[in-house]
Amino acid sequence: MKTKFFSYISLTVLCWFATNAAIFAQSASTLLASAKAEFKKEYAAQNMAQTAQQLKQALLSQPNNPEIHYYLANALDRVNATAATWIATSNRKSVAEISQHLEQCIRLSPRYKGEKLALDPYSKLGSVWGSLAMGYLAQNLPDSARWAFRQGKSKGAYLEPSLELGRNLLNSCTKDAILFSSGDNFSYPLFYLQTVENLRSDVQIVDVNLLNTDWYCLYLAARASNEVLREGINIDAIPNLVSWKTGPVSAKITNGECGNIKTFEWDIPELINGDFLLRSEYVLLQFIIGNQFANDVYFTVGFSKDDLLYLDNHLEFGVLVQKLQPCDTKNQKSAADYLRNYTISSLPQQQTAINNSPDLVNQLNFYRIGYANAIFQLIEVGKTDDAKALMAALETRLPTTLVPMFSATLNDYIEKLKVSLNR
Repeated sequence: MKTKFFSYISLTVLCWFATNAAIFAQSASTLLASAKAEFKKEYAAQNMAQTAQQLKQALLSQPNNPEIHYYLANALDRVNATAATWIATSNRKSVAEISQHLEQCIRLSPRYKGEKLALDPYSKLGSVWGSLAMGYLAQNLPDSARWAFRQGKSKGAYLEPSLELGRNLLNSCTKDAILFSSGDNFSYPLFYLQTVENLRSDVQIVDVNLLNTDWYCLYLAARASNEVLREGINIDAIPNLVSWKTGPVSAKITNGECGNIKTFEWDIPELINGDFLLRSEYVLLQFIIGNQFANDVYFTVGFSKDDLLYLDNHLEFGVLVQKLQPCDTKNQKSAADYLRNYTISSLPQQQTAINNSPDLVNQLNFYRIGYANAIFQLIEVGKTDDAKALMAALETRLPTTLVPMFSATLNDYIEKLKVSLNR
């Protein structure tokens, strides 16, 4: 009788644990779903402080769920960004907490398979540590900035293939050029290279997205190497939205390469924000007008036509950069010219090392797009042998076993080029 009684108690306890484990799991799942819904709301309507607390509660029952760690890191980052004043996301304690959750996400799932927000875990690590570093630079603390960038790299950010791409990108620019960058995956590795490696400090990098923040405009106004850019930024005089009438725009040309052509003209037919320019768009526009092409102007690849203020028809395709050309000159380079000077030696010998970061795969495919365009250009002018040599170089330097195709469209395009070469 006693044995039966204890068996009954044991069974009851086991059932209780099993039932409550299911309830806890369901609760964690519900909390995660609620967090995802919060991220889909308009930015101003989000309550990220509450979302972070819900996700911390979810971790109590599912501490090894990489998706909860990933979303919690993003929620904490938004709380941190909202709490920031005039400088970047520079709360060191908060950044360390965010980083811990991203690191745990990567440890649990090196190739994160959960639902992704703007950046994968590796890129997000680079963003949070990069923001901290830029905050230090804004406060004129370069040693602290270098420390923050190095911390980010030691924890899994700024993967070497991305840094090598950044080196190639910076070396695509002429001396004292202005490089407009868009997106964390480009900007923070570039800032890392200039701050930690002191690479191409003559090139002024301008992140157009950060131009919409007060702290970054103040930073550039105080420390930009280019005088036109430095004097053209005044956050007291430039609101977040600037009234603007669409239509033709013109800028003087003073660099001498255009011969008798002394004016550059283009048209802005419409704006995303109706009759207004964002502060970032206004600063870019006023810089192009004020610079008068005294310094070469480049954009990283990946800008949309709207972000480029409809300058896309005046850009020289440089694989990783696009150079603004106010006129046709003999100095224009082909995609093959840019590729000839690129090093692509940091690719690991195992496919998974790159596959773990979808953002890195997307970045590295810009090389492949460059090769495809260069091959097409050579075919168009009848240089078939050169085109074949370039196709062979593409398959040797960027085999799909190491860098997967990021789209079926690009794969089809390259296959058609191969057919054309083999006729």
